[in-house]
Amino acid sequence: MLNFHGFGGSASDYMQEADMRSLAEADTFILIYPQGICLDGLSHWNACPLGGDNKSDADDFGFVESIITEILSQYNVDMERIYAAGYSNGGMMAYGLANYKSDLIAAVASVSGVMLDCTGPTNHPMPVVHLHGTSDGVLPYNGNNDWNSAQSTLDHWINFNNTVLTPTITSENNIERYVYDQGDSSVSVEHYKFIGGEHVWFSATYQGQSTSELVWNFVSRYDINGLR
Repeated sequence: MLNFHGFGGSASDYMQEADMRSLAEADTFILIYPQGICLDGLSHWNACPLGGDNKSDADDFGFVESIITEILSQYNVDMERIYAAGYSNGGMMAYGLANYKSDLIAAVASVSGVMLDCTGPTNHPMPVVHLHGTSDGVLPYNGNNDWNSAQSTLDHWINFNNTVLTPTITSENNIERYVYDQGDSSVSVEHYKFIGGEHVWFSATYQGQSTSELVWNFVSRYDINGLR
């Protein structure tokens, strides 16, 4: 699984890495943390094609494809089970790959990140899990003039995947879970709404599962053809 940090290096980035690393060791999957190039002293990801709504002229889609090619040359990897996940700007990158590198990516997860307007030619049903806090002060849950809302991001994938429009809703510990299932190839779009949650890699658990476990337990149900 490709796991992308946010812009710079926040405490949530380090929590994300430690949380995912222990899970990868326990469940025995390959975890890759690519490093974006620096901009004003902070690393970043370009989640749109060159010339789009990007922070720089770095070809991050090409970079990720090169990483995958290199890993395939060294390890025994199931090409149909490559996943992308990320926090903040890293979540934007995961959505960018879902749009423009869907031939490589089976499912995506975003934590405190939204999708940019550069939606692209996704070529298969795309399972998506999105975690977002209602008190996010960086990428507001309801969006603003600069950023899409969490719901508009979800709506894109709900419509693309032809899932049900009325979700199944459950809740626990100020976390609401929305499941839009029955999509093409049996994919689903899921959303964990953290009531009062800020712009973080969440430490709260849902039904005993950490953020990393929620991400992995979702994406690992799928391969590039849909539900396994």
